[in-house]
Amino acid sequence: MHPEVNGADDFLRSAVDWESPLTPDAGVFLKQREESASYEVQRIPLADLPNWHLGDRLNRADGKFFTVEGLRVHTDFGPVRQWSQPIIVQPEVGILGIIVKRFNGVLHFLMQAKMEPGNTAFVQYAATVQATQSNYKRVHGGRATPYLEYFLEGTRRRVLFDQLLSEHGYWYLYKRNRNMIVEVPEDEDVPVEEDFTWLTLGQLRRQLLLGNRVNMNARTVLSGIAYGTAREERPSYAGQTDAFHADLLTSHRTPVRAADLATTLTWLFDQKAAYSLDVRRTSLREMDEWIVDDDSIRHRDGRIFDILGFSVRATSREVGTWWQPMLEPRPGNTVALICRRRAGVLEFLLQATVQPGLTDRLELGPTVQFSPGYHRGPQDFPPLTAYLDAPAPWVRLDTVQSEDGGRFSRADTRHLVVEVPEDHEIDVPDNYRWMTLGLLSRLIHFGYHVNVEARSLAACLL
Repeated sequence: MHPEVNGADDFLRSAVDWESPLTPDAGVFLKQREESASYEVQRIPLADLPNWHLGDRLNRADGKFFTVEGLRVHTDFGPVRQWSQPIIVQPEVGILGIIVKRFNGVLHFLMQAKMEPGNTAFVQYAATVQATQSNYKRVHGGRATPYLEYFLEGTRRRVLFDQLLSEHGYWYLYKRNRNMIVEVPEDEDVPVEEDFTWLTLGQLRRQLLLGNRVNMNARTVLSGIAYGTAREERPSYAGQTDAFHADLLTSHRTPVRAADLATTLTWLFDQKAAYSLDVRRTSLREMDEWIVDDDSIRHRDGRIFDILGFSVRATSREVGTWWQPMLEPRPGNTVALICRRRAGVLEFLLQATVQPGLTDRLELGPTVQFSPGYHRGPQDFPPLTAYLDAPAPWVRLDTVQSEDGGRFSRADTRHLVVEVPEDHEIDVPDNYRWMTLGLLSRLIHFGYHVNVEARSLAACLL
């Protein structure tokens, strides 16, 4: 469902409210919660992971949570047409849900300060509920998931956003989560547990701009927010006068004509049908160019990523001590959006990109999705990579955000937005398309059309 009829104007009022008496300083609260607990994450050999077995695949003895398996890929998309790699297989549909409630007429978001072992900054703002089925069914034997009942059938409240969305298509196989925003009535009491607090969307926007403060799972939920269609009146910006941010709002609220939406969907379906992709699960021992031993799973040339073992201790989590493998990519990952102005409205350049782990094979991604570890050299670099070194006056956003710290270790991604001058021409490949943020939002609400990297950038542009 699209927020044009579910709280769009309320989201906008919350987005321009930088402050709230409920949490006067979002950064201070995050720091206090981090200092209130202790954390220890240590790298250990895969063979030393209790209850995990490394054979043809890496899996827990009880078969729960996830496995790491081998994958053979053949495609006619991109410069590399076939390869083998490990991939995380987690078929469960988890819940990523945020509760919102009005205080003095302004929507606030109930966020938790959550520790994830793979985060560079351990504690970040997360959704109210961030849980796999194994988590909320308490397979780990730990504490119950707070606020879960607000998102379950029969007990959930008013739904503002609800969609199954994909996860990282190079690191997960067919992984998807249910992204939800639910509103509780203003007169309903919602107990606030110790690691939780109410924030306006404006406060969250500020944390996003600072980087490594709002985790990936929260960002994908926030990408479902839209500000609806434009009206005559313009909101108060509470001191925000930056022209680019005002133009972002216009791009969000520019009406999406039915004909433009239909044309874009037809183009996207053409792209989905244009490329072949064959993925086959295989034994870890049969992967070409990969080393699998008691220590780790790694590429023989030191490229792409490693699968490493970790022991974790965290006093703030449902389980205080656990052991798990995590995927650790090579540093330098960058996602970038190029934008331009046409008739006074910002348009963003998205690419239709094939990723082996996507349920629907192809989704819209950022203009540039650059992972140095995947490329043997400049001959493999994706199109438009030169814009990652755009002149400083063109750069509108440059921040670092973490990926899912529950499965990925030190997976920091640079988020970049570049606005090119109006007279600057770009040679756009056939699988790229310009669109407003309003149109991008509509596509997010259809599911399986916009990948998690593009959604993360969209959240940073709220």
